[in-house]
Amino acid sequence: MQTIQLKKFGNILMSRPLGLEAFNAIRPQLNSEVPIQIDFEGVLTVAPSWLDEFLIHLAEFNKGNVELLPTTNPSVLAILPVIARARQDLVAEIATRALKQIS
Repeated sequence: MQTIQLKKFGNILMSRPLGLEAFNAIRPQLNSEVPIQIDFEGVLTVAPSWLDEFLIHLAEFNKGNVELLPTTNPSVLAILPVIARARQDLVAEIATRALKQIS
């Protein structure tokens, strides 16, 4: 299991271009055959566009084998239902699995 600690990209994660930049920065360290966990600890806020962009590329890279670790981060908790409803792809599946862990 590989864990990505999002705080390494900052404590305020904003904008789609920065989400892509974060993915491109971490990708060389990842193995596409190993499950990935996303840890939100230490992050103050995440913009929907940042998380969407990061997860799109991560899900494609790892065939959706991504788990979002449980969090109490209000911005993440607000984004997940939107992503789960708005998308119909691996990203939506990741968000839906995370929501099931919360409830």
